[in-house]
Amino acid sequence: MFVKKLILNNFRSYAHAEVDFPPEDIYLTGNNGQGKTNVLEAIHYLTLGRSFRKAEDKDLIRDGTEEASIYLIYHDESDGKDHVLSCLIGRGYKVFSIDDRKAKTLSEMLGKLLAVHYDPSQVFFFKDEPSDRRKLLDETLSQLDGKYLYAIARYKKLLKERNVGLAQNYDVDVLNVLRDQLSNLAYRIVTERKRLVALLSKKMERIYSELFSKEKSLSLLYRTNCPLDDDQESFVQNATALFDANRSLENLRKTTLIGPHRDNLSALLDGKDVAAFGSQGENRLASLSLRLAIRELFHEKTGKEPLLLLDDVASDLDATRCQNLLQSIKGHGQAFVTGAQIREGFEDYQIYVASEGSLRRKEND
Repeated sequence: MFVKKLILNNFRSYAHAEVDFPPEDIYLTGNNGQGKTNVLEAIHYLTLGRSFRKAEDKDLIRDGTEEASIYLIYHDESDGKDHVLSCLIGRGYKVFSIDDRKAKTLSEMLGKLLAVHYDPSQVFFFKDEPSDRRKLLDETLSQLDGKYLYAIARYKKLLKERNVGLAQNYDVDVLNVLRDQLSNLAYRIVTERKRLVALLSKKMERIYSELFSKEKSLSLLYRTNCPLDDDQESFVQNATALFDANRSLENLRKTTLIGPHRDNLSALLDGKDVAAFGSQGENRLASLSLRLAIRELFHEKTGKEPLLLLDDVASDLDATRCQNLLQSIKGHGQAFVTGAQIREGFEDYQIYVASEGSLRRKEND
């Protein structure tokens, strides 16, 4: 898939910007603070309905205005048609539309426009809070299967209810009913996460070796305190036993201690935890390899070539690794790359310049 047109109104630094893109890789350049990353953020916002910067929606609205809007036309190779996605962002509300039809729920947007994002802050991905890694797994699975999105949403609702019950000393029978419901949903979540991590681990290992280092082997490890049984009946039985073993501690802490809400994800380099033993560079390459693995998985599962949104990635890579990356993504869907300077290797990219609230295509010299 590729983006054909993007229109921004009162979004971040842009009062109004309207730009057409060719079905080629795009390089966004300009001085720092001129809005290069804002373009990637706007595109990504239409994939998941939130900012990859962890910003609140109100922060996306240009100062002095009440609403921001994003309008995007993209071509989907799976059906050979152009489609329109748009969003109106107000202070306390947001409204999405698909092909000029209002979306009833955000879930309708998922899987329409697929995009994978990377920026330098993700060097700390495997060191950050486990919730960030769980969120990545859930977002990836939700874009591939709407039923998973329902399961994780239902799980979070029941988890909140059970934690309230523990805090308010609900009757044990009520807590057990909630436990059983959580355990059955946990089976679906853990099974899907476990399968996803196994697939991504194989892809990461190959990508890391081909692009960044043949000397070391990179893999993923899924960490959970849930049972790993493949059949649901055994899973639920063993989960019940774990709940029983932790009953006193749960009553003391007033929170649910068993379940996928406590899962974690680790990257291992030659068997050692990257977060604990890896250099900053190794952490960076592990995170980037994971994003590239997700992009490849999206393509395999959907038949669509996801967009690749790379924010200032070239500044973090040496010349050889940068060239390896550019060669690997060439011809595999549209890429948007940002950088303050145009480095070697981007000669085939269409260059756009961000400056003073505008975005214009650079004419060939």
